[in-house]
Amino acid sequence: MAGIINGSVYLLKIGGAALPDQTEGSISLSMETRDTTSKDSAGFRELLESTRSGSISVSGLVDEATGQAVSTLMGHFAARTSFTAIFGLDATADNYFTATGLVTSIEASGGTEDNVTYSATIELSGSISFVEA
Repeated sequence: MAGIINGSVYLLKIGGAALPDQTEGSISLSMETRDTTSKDSAGFRELLESTRSGSISVSGLVDEATGQAVSTLMGHFAARTSFTAIFGLDATADNYFTATGLVTSIEASGGTEDNVTYSATIELSGSISFVEA
């Protein structure tokens, strides 16, 4: 199957730079609805569109030397600053989502004899765009 994208190249970029040592990432988009059911609906629920939203979840390994991913995420979290989040292909200008985001959660963990990892959630604000090939 030609053209299937390898998940290893689907990354989160903050300020144009990919967070280092990512192991997982996902984007979730949703749309709320408005109930417009009336007595004329013949007993069926009717809906119209409403607010759209999205979030990006990312996780990875913590590098002992730099801790750059956690430092970048924590900097935005502590300062309550928004940033341009790009989620998608790292090597090309195609197949990516872009939006303004805020870090809403960060977690770091390390089990006995295991890697130290981080995870974070970025809530998206404003319009969300998708650029495809």
